[in-house]
Amino acid sequence: MMRLMVSSDPSISAKHLPYSPESGSYSVSRGQAGSNGATSPALPVPPQELWEGYATRPSEYLEGGQRDVKTMMEILGSSGLVLEKGARLIEIGCAGGRMLRWFADFATEGEVWGTDIDAQSIKWCQLHLSPPFFFTTVTTSPHLPFEDRYFDLIYCGSVFTHISELADAWILELRRILRPGGYLYITVHDKNTIRILSSREYADFFLSKILFSPEHKQIVESDFLEFAISRTPKGAQVFYDIDHLRHQWGRFLTVQSVTPSAYGYQTAVVLKK
Repeated sequence: MMRLMVSSDPSISAKHLPYSPESGSYSVSRGQAGSNGATSPALPVPPQELWEGYATRPSEYLEGGQRDVKTMMEILGSSGLVLEKGARLIEIGCAGGRMLRWFADFATEGEVWGTDIDAQSIKWCQLHLSPPFFFTTVTTSPHLPFEDRYFDLIYCGSVFTHISELADAWILELRRILRPGGYLYITVHDKNTIRILSSREYADFFLSKILFSPEHKQIVESDFLEFAISRTPKGAQVFYDIDHLRHQWGRFLTVQSVTPSAYGYQTAVVLKK
């Protein structure tokens, strides 16, 4: 009960989801490790419980990750990013590597890292996708175990959609580890997201039901700058007015572009140091 109270408390920032949380101990055997990227012609697909609801079958999981990476790189390219061999990339909130796996070519020449608060996902990635990638478990606290000005590209798909009060602190931490001239790609919920989720196509979608419930309908329909609802141990559902967000984050980094519907119903924001 105490563990649940701590993990659910939004005032405590340094939280993570532990590996094998149901037990007071765990062991990882040699037999649990699969063929890694250095020896296998194709990177393995994680078990479905690590898909974070992005797919219902392996082909959909792979195609969705590849599509989101392709869209991201097109947006970043239009904003001026040119990734060269030896570049250093990091995905914040990589889960089971749905997007990260498509940077294998960069990983063989440079460094590609994945981080997540879900230790179960990170442990699977370390056992099956490393090499060529690097992975580490982090917490919800805005601190990352990397030196200043280390990465050429940082990207976060559907991460800031769940960070409420500490969003600015996280932006500053990402700015710290981003090299001068480096790029930051973040997807967010905004008013365009709300417009999409209000359509008949999303009538039965879990987030639409939360947004337009009697509990939250008045907030959604207000002239908001930002709001956070449905706080859980994994975070909240956070929405922004995009002009307000441009102003907020533009104090720390240069806003290069804003692209609606870049990550499903989420809007992509590209920033440059």
